[in-house]
Amino acid sequence: MNTNLLKNCPSCGNELIISELSCKCCGIKINGEFNVGGFAELSADELDFVKQFLLLEGNLSKMQARYNETYNSIKYKLNTINEKLGGKTMASNISLENLTQSSEDSKVVKRLKNKIVECGGKALMPVLKGEPVPFWLSSSQAGFESEGLKGFIFEWEVFDGIVKKAISLGGKMYRGDVAAQNGAKIGSEDLPITTIDGYISTEFYGSKIGSSTMRRSTYFSGILAWAGIATVHRSQGNGSFITVNNEFMNLED
Repeated sequence: MNTNLLKNCPSCGNELIISELSCKCCGIKINGEFNVGGFAELSADELDFVKQFLLLEGNLSKMQARYNETYNSIKYKLNTINEKLGGKTMASNISLENLTQSSEDSKVVKRLKNKIVECGGKALMPVLKGEPVPFWLSSSQAGFESEGLKGFIFEWEVFDGIVKKAISLGGKMYRGDVAAQNGAKIGSEDLPITTIDGYISTEFYGSKIGSSTMRRSTYFSGILAWAGIATVHRSQGNGSFITVNNEFMNLED
C-alpha cells in the first residue's frame, strides 16, 4: 500500500528523517540518515498547486481564476516552490543584511530601500500593459535589476533625479518610452529632454542631444509607482506620464 511520506512527527511535531532503506526483493537493509529532497520537500498544498499549474499548462491567468488570487500571489508561490526544489530564482542570491541605510539617503532612496527590504529583496512592478515585471535588489546593492532589461542596474541616484526633475516641472513628467523605443532623437519634438528617457540619458548615461537612446523610463516609473512615490498615467494624447505623489512633492520633509 502506498502511503504519503510523513514530514513531521505526529507526537512532537519535529522534522522526521529517513533512517532505513530496504529492498523488497532481497531483504537488504541500509541504515543512515537520508535526505529525500525534491518534491518531498513540498507540502500537500504546494504539491496540489504544482499539479494544477501543470494541468493548466502554466497559464497564470487561469491559475489566478482557479485560486481566486492575484498575479503577485501566484507568482510568489511559484518562486517559493522553485526555491524549495533547488531551482534558481530571480533573486536567489539576494542579501539584505548589509543594505546600507545612509543618513545622507534622500527621501526617495529611503522609501525604495525600505520597500524592497519589506518585500524580501524582490518584487513585481506594475506596467500599463501586460503582466507585472519582476525586479530585485542588485547584488552590488547599488539599485535594482530586472528580467526586462538584463544586465542593467537601476541606480538609486537616477530615481532621485527623476523625482526632482518631475517636481521642477510641476510634479508631472512624460516618460518618452514609446519615442525612445522607436528610435527618436533626444531633444526632438518626440523625445524632449524634459521626458524621463531624454532627461536620464543626458544627465546620467552620457548621451548627447541628437542621439537615440534606450527605453528605460518604463522600468524607472514602474518602480516609483510600486514604491508609492509616483503614479503612472496612460497617454492622454502626448504619451504616458508620471505624477509625483503629494507625500514626495516636498523632499525636505
